[in-house]
Amino acid sequence: MIKAFFPAVSVAVAAVVLSSCALAAPDEPAHYIRASRFIGLVARCECSDLTGKQVLSEYPKILANRYSPDQVEKMRGYIDSALSEHYANQMEICLEVCAQKCMVNTVAEPLGGKVNSGVAACPITERGLLLTIGRNRV
Repeated sequence: MIKAFFPAVSVAVAAVVLSSCALAAPDEPAHYIRASRFIGLVARCECSDLTGKQVLSEYPKILANRYSPDQVEKMRGYIDSALSEHYANQMEICLEVCAQKCMVNTVAEPLGGKVNSGVAACPITERGLLLTIGRNRV
């Protein structure tokens, strides 16, 4: 009986672990904290001609009802934080953010900012969004 119990438990544990490793759906919006950082970094890194003040006052226009009202309210603080972040690897962070041209256009277009020509805007998705972690605050 005990010998039969352990394989069953092992299979159950493996199923739980593997299901938690599944990729997000291709069109799943990025987590609101990650999306907020990206939006703030588009202005911080000058990927467009948007100002931090403009992004903070108009960011709900970017979100296209993809987040709950509670999340939208919380996003303001995370955007503000991204606007003032300064890490030792900030140049690397900015290069990566600005290279995501279709998502930069998603931020810039609704706010009337300069867009990357020839690139259509695309949703800021969990699977598509790349954000480098900051190292050593300066």
